[in-house]
Amino acid sequence: MEPITVGLISLGLLLVLIIFGFHIAVSLMIMSIVGIFLTTGKFDIAINILGTTAYSSIREYVFGVIPLFVLMGLLANLSGASAELYDAANALLRRIKGGLGVATVIANAIFAAITGVSIASAAVFTKIAVPEMTRLGYNKRFAVGTVAGSSVLGMLIPPSILMIVYGMLAEVSIGKLFVAGVIPGILLSVLFIVCIITLVRVKPGIIQGKGQEEFNDSVFKKVFKTWSILALVVITLGGIWAGFFTPTEAGGVGAFGAFLLVIIKGKFKLKLLWDTFLEAGITTGSILFLLISAQMYSRMLAISGVVGIMGDYVTSLQVAPMMIIAVFMLIMIILGCILDSTSILLLTMPLMCPIVSAFGMDLIWFGIVSIVAIETVLLTPPFGLSVYTIKSALSDVGDSGMGVEEIFRGSFPFLIMMFIALIILMAFPALSTCLVNLM
Repeated sequence: MEPITVGLISLGLLLVLIIFGFHIAVSLMIMSIVGIFLTTGKFDIAINILGTTAYSSIREYVFGVIPLFVLMGLLANLSGASAELYDAANALLRRIKGGLGVATVIANAIFAAITGVSIASAAVFTKIAVPEMTRLGYNKRFAVGTVAGSSVLGMLIPPSILMIVYGMLAEVSIGKLFVAGVIPGILLSVLFIVCIITLVRVKPGIIQGKGQEEFNDSVFKKVFKTWSILALVVITLGGIWAGFFTPTEAGGVGAFGAFLLVIIKGKFKLKLLWDTFLEAGITTGSILFLLISAQMYSRMLAISGVVGIMGDYVTSLQVAPMMIIAVFMLIMIILGCILDSTSILLLTMPLMCPIVSAFGMDLIWFGIVSIVAIETVLLTPPFGLSVYTIKSALSDVGDSGMGVEEIFRGSFPFLIMMFIALIILMAFPALSTCLVNLM
């Protein structure tokens, strides 16, 4: 069988396995072994390539960034940082109509600069923000929609697990990706804030009560409590931008700083610390397993020649390169209806990145717009991982009265803002690259 035929068949069978419920990493591994065996005719070659890939693909120093940033986010949450950020933003915006919703976005944006995981933001702020917003008269659909929408900032504002995975797949600097995500993250946060302020003015019924409460503590006192978290963000991301740290070193500094915060704020308990380390290990293990399988699949595609043939075909088309990029974005958004965000990256980037590179387009910019497109998966049915996370978190606090369809409806305006942000970032690539060029 011709190698190119094997490669094309493997792509089709891969989608079939995923549709039938196979884990994405297992599906990639199976099709990689089968594809290499059919191409070479020798099963031992396929097994040997699997072994060398498992050893070589994640042994590099840079992969230490994954467990370190995951641990930093978990420790920061253990210290109570999320609640402090929310209280401070709420106090600052108490006189603005819809200020509690805006505070949720701002707190989520800052928390995103610590966690790097959108699902973590959705779970945390469902328990913090939704009860407070409903208590003060906010429509519950609006409250959960605000949390769902702002949670996507966790994967765009650095440090981001998706950026790390993309950097590995596209072989571009993770530090530059982190810096490139700052302005797009601020842009999306601003669009969310504009959306909230517009909604509460157009639909006054969203807020039935007073909308805010008076604070016994001074605003300054609440804001001052967040100094340690803000310092942690500035040190880690500022250190990368200024060239003081590599991303891995910044992750180590951040994790150690977050651990100190746990001790300083009196949250140090061996049982909680063990659970945090265990969760970090589980999360890291699953990500690294996905990366091994993706590297294996990339090697199979390279052996089969699919990447080269598809690249030659696409670059020969008589259409503007930006039209090709737009089609790529549409494909990723459609895949978002059936796959999670990491799986979409693993499935598409081995094919798309060589084509984008052949067009002479910036892979840093392509990574940012791809992550924005992929993050729509968190808010789109039927997958909508942030939506289901919020539903689960509501059940954890004894509130199971809201259906998933209501949460999807509440998050729809924020999904529209994401599409607007995607169009802006595609039209103005400098928004994603200007800070990188200053490094």
